[in-house]
Amino acid sequence: MKKRKKTSSKTKKNSKLKYLIFILILIIFSLSFFIAGVLIGKNSVKQTIEKKENIISTLEKKINKLSNELNKKETANYSYNLPSEIEDYNIANKNHPKKTVASNPPIIKTNKPKLVIILDDVSFRYQVKAIKTLPFKATPSFFPPTKIHPNTPIYAKEFKDYMVHVPMQAIHFPHPEPDTMNIDWSYNQIKTRIDGIKKWFPNAKFINNHTGSTFTANLQSMKYLFKVLKEDNLGFVDSRTTPYSKARIVEKIYNIPYFERNIFLDNKQNVTYIQNQLKKAVKLAQKRGYAIAIGHPHPATIEALKNSKNILKNIDVISINQLYQLKMKNEK
Repeated sequence: MKKRKKTSSKTKKNSKLKYLIFILILIIFSLSFFIAGVLIGKNSVKQTIEKKENIISTLEKKINKLSNELNKKETANYSYNLPSEIEDYNIANKNHPKKTVASNPPIIKTNKPKLVIILDDVSFRYQVKAIKTLPFKATPSFFPPTKIHPNTPIYAKEFKDYMVHVPMQAIHFPHPEPDTMNIDWSYNQIKTRIDGIKKWFPNAKFINNHTGSTFTANLQSMKYLFKVLKEDNLGFVDSRTTPYSKARIVEKIYNIPYFERNIFLDNKQNVTYIQNQLKKAVKLAQKRGYAIAIGHPHPATIEALKNSKNILKNIDVISINQLYQLKMKNEK
């Protein structure tokens, strides 16, 4: 009997040990599977991250490629404007006695004369970037949006002071902008156009004419325009693409904020020529208190302006809005 009890006791102990071993094996296997799962998961996550990083890198390369292609297309689309606008100006002035500048009276006596540099035809992002590299406050004048340059109202928001460059009928201009204002437009058509521009560019204080040698020389059209500008609290800078402009006459009727261009900077795309034109603008500013020069955001113009520190050292380059504020201060 005693022997049987010992055997039974050993059997129970062995069973318990086997059970514990089985449990431990299960735990080990479970932990192994868990650890393996974690490791596999980590590798899977790592692989997923690497795949996404590769996708992002590929997309960035595609975006950069598309951006470069877009800049090339924008430059190509823009390039036709320059010869036509200059040709319009040259034709309008061909048979007229040469006048170097429009007459502007002094507006205020300060320690330094004032110079406004307006850059016309601003249409694309690369031009905005170029203007921002200048070491002084130029005044960009944006085209109204079209299919070719739809984002001009967005770009304008990046500047405190800017203008709108409104296309107007020219004597010679083979590639007019969409909705170019013509002399056969009625008052209501002109009002619709300017009201739309005001909605696109709510912070604009001034517009100026793109080409416009025919439009600005038409008395009735200019009366319609100035009447609308007065209603919309907008001023006008006459780009003076023709010596026959009626802007000065009509301004006396409607009494809106008004200035005239004195110097074109970049009729020739040559740095030396542009800087010589800038010197002329500076001399006028010193003589009259201020001057207004108009250029374009072409590479040669930007380069010339960037390297004109010595030319501008005794001049305050200000925006068109600041010039108007000085004029108002002087008249009080």
